[in-house]
Amino acid sequence: MKKIFLSTVFLLLSILSFAQNQPKSREEESVSSLEQGILKADNGDWKGALNDYANAIAYNPKNASAYYRCGIARENLKDYRNAIVDFSKAIYYNNSDGASFYERGICYYTIGNKEKCCQDLVKSSGLGNNDANLAIQNYCN
Repeated sequence: MKKIFLSTVFLLLSILSFAQNQPKSREEESVSSLEQGILKADNGDWKGALNDYANAIAYNPKNASAYYRCGIARENLKDYRNAIVDFSKAIYYNNSDGASFYERGICYYTIGNKEKCCQDLVKSSGLGNNDANLAIQNYCN
């Protein structure tokens, strides 16, 4: 009985050790890179965050959250035109996220395109983003 128990414990430990040594999937790598970027962004390291978000996208080119976060980083770096590109990709992969429309609208306003700004803010509001309502009042009326 003791021998069976020890054999079972050894087998379980071997399986756990094997599982821990397996390489991460591309999706896991994407999520890990995204999380690292968020930590850097929280500390104001926008360039470092942008690099991590780019890695997340390299592992999963359809990661809408990574494109959104890239847009936020570029917006904070005052690279509004490239932020618009990133928000547009985020919208392409997830067109029900009001935050991407909102941020893209703000970038459009910043570069002087009020018409596209207001279109995005209205879309964002329609998707439930309450911040868009105040922005519409301030930028579109």
